[in-house]
Amino acid sequence: MKKIRTPLVAALCSLLWVGWGQWYNGRTDDGLVYLGAYTVTALFATLLVVPLFFVSVWASVILLLLAVLLVIAILGHSVYDAYRTARRINLGEAEFAGKSRLFWVPVAVYLCVFVVTAAALLVVPAPQAEGQVQVDVQETPVPAATTPPSPDTQRTEFFDLFLTRDDLPEGYAAPRYRLRPESELSPTMRAFGADVGFVEFFSEDPAPEPGDLVISQTLITFPEGNATRMVDSDYETYSVGRNEVLDPPAVGEHSAAFKLIGRDRNTTEDHIHYVITFSQYDLYEMFVTVGPDPEYDLLEDLAVKAAAKIP
Repeated sequence: MKKIRTPLVAALCSLLWVGWGQWYNGRTDDGLVYLGAYTVTALFATLLVVPLFFVSVWASVILLLLAVLLVIAILGHSVYDAYRTARRINLGEAEFAGKSRLFWVPVAVYLCVFVVTAAALLVVPAPQAEGQVQVDVQETPVPAATTPPSPDTQRTEFFDLFLTRDDLPEGYAAPRYRLRPESELSPTMRAFGADVGFVEFFSEDPAPEPGDLVISQTLITFPEGNATRMVDSDYETYSVGRNEVLDPPAVGEHSAAFKLIGRDRNTTEDHIHYVITFSQYDLYEMFVTVGPDPEYDLLEDLAVKAAAKIP
């Protein structure tokens, strides 16, 4: 038997695209018939199922099942016909004058899908290595600070606990802060009953870009005892892989400090990040550096100044 067409290739083509196997065998009209029947059946079922659902659920389900069976039957027969026709061509029982020009339409579509997928994978940041910590960095500059109404606390005005420009080194811009809603709280924070808190940002640039060094101070209140439990849980979160547990400053009732090896968003290189957390009463504070060349001594100094503001 002379091998002009490969039956398995013809069958696979029709399985991937109804009618493609027929075009592989040079049967343009046959391929269009299969593709048209498949498309009309699927479109007809789609247009009728939803309106029919509001009239009769059972009628809608039956129509959907019939449409699925018919689509499968058309696809299956297309695969069978492509395989059989390829064998008949090889046996000399059917003529072959070359592939149909429409054969290249599915080829072009699949090639475009492959190129787009490959491009999307190339622009996605490299996966995080085991033991790394992904540090959340602001992708857009933080808006200028405006003081919203302070949440009610039993000790003092909540925003009096934030650091001010006078607490920062020379050259730093005025702090900016924003609400940290429940959606941004970690699952552990929510499990411990965290109230919605606020986060403040310090940087030399008033409108930092991704990749600039930014320091954040987060304040969140918890039910009694859970702020300390939150500091304890930080050890499970940050003392992994290449990260290092540091001696924390003597602040609050309970404190912790870590040196992290992680990658900021939109960057391709690892950076060192520092984290200091502490608790006092029902208050939990977290200081984090994001960006290149952080100074742990500066972060420690800011944490000590913040702890001193708690009555």
